[in-house]
Amino acid sequence: MPIPIIIGAGSGLVAAALFASAATATALAGILFYLAPLPLCLAGLGWGSTAAILSALTGSLVVAVVLGPMTGAVFALSVGVPMALLCYLALLSRPAAALPGQASGALEWYPAGRLVGWAAVMAGVLAAALVLILGYDAETYRDSIREILEHSTLKELDPDGTLLNDDTIAGLSSVLARALPAALAVVWLSISLFNLWIAGLIVDASGRALRPWPRMDALELPNAFFLLFAGALLISFLPGLVGALATGLAGALLFAYVLQGLAVLHAWSRGFPLRRLLLAAVYLGIVLLGWVAIGVAVIGLSEPMLRLRDRAAMRGQPPGTE
Repeated sequence: MPIPIIIGAGSGLVAAALFASAATATALAGILFYLAPLPLCLAGLGWGSTAAILSALTGSLVVAVVLGPMTGAVFALSVGVPMALLCYLALLSRPAAALPGQASGALEWYPAGRLVGWAAVMAGVLAAALVLILGYDAETYRDSIREILEHSTLKELDPDGTLLNDDTIAGLSSVLARALPAALAVVWLSISLFNLWIAGLIVDASGRALRPWPRMDALELPNAFFLLFAGALLISFLPGLVGALATGLAGALLFAYVLQGLAVLHAWSRGFPLRRLLLAAVYLGIVLLGWVAIGVAVIGLSEPMLRLRDRAAMRGQPPGTE
C-alpha cells in the first residue's frame, strides 16, 4: 500500500480523535481540539495533497460514525475540506522565470500571502454559514443567540437573575449578534494558520517538506484582497443579516492584514538595537490591548504605499531568517 495512503488514513484517525476530545469538556480537551487540524496538515505538507484529502475523508467518516452524521459534517466543513484545500494550495508550484541566457530549474511556489488571503476567505464563509444556521433573518438569528445565552452556564453564575435578567440578556444577544461572526472567523483563522505553520516547521525540520519554508517577513497579500476587505467592511455596517454576514469576512481579512503588518515590522526592524524588545512590546500589546492590533493592521494595509520593507532592504541590512 502506498505510503501517502497509510499516512493519510492514520492522520485522519488522529485528527478525528483530537476533534472528538472536545466532548470530554476538560481544559486539556480544549487544547487537543485546537490541534485537530495538525495531523491533516502534517500529512499534506509532508506526503502530498493525496494524503491530505484522504486524511480529511477518514477523519470525517470516523467522526460521523462515532459522534453522528451532523458532527461529521461539522468536522468536514470546518477542518477536513479547508485544511486539505490549504495544503493543496501550499504545494502548488510552477517553473520560475529565468533571466535571459540562463537556464532555470528552480520552482516558484504558491505565495504565502495568497495562502493567508484564501484562508481568511474560508474563515469568512464559515462564519457566514454559522449565521445562516442560527437564523435566515436578523430577528431569528438574534433570538437564537438569546436562547443560547439563556441555556448557557452563565445563568448558573447568577441564579437569582440579579445581573442576567431579560433586559441584560437581550442587550448582550444584540452585541453578540454583531460580534460573533468576526470573532468566530478570527478564531478559526488563527487556529488554521497556527496548525499550518507548526506542521510546516515540523516537516521542514524532519526533512519531509515538499516545498521550502517561506520567509514570514515577506508575507504580502495581493491587492485583490484589499478590495475584498474594503467591500466587506462597508457592507458590515449595514443593518440586519446582510451586515452580520459580511462581518465575518471583514474580521478575517483584518486579521490577515494584522499578520502582514507584523511581517512588515519584522523586516523593517531588522538591525535595530532594541528590535526584540520592540517586537515583544507589539505582540504583548496585541494580546492585551485591541487597538494595537488595529494599528498593526493599518501598517499592513498601507505597506503597498509605504514600502517599508523595500526601505529596510535599501539600508543594506544582512539577510535574516525571520
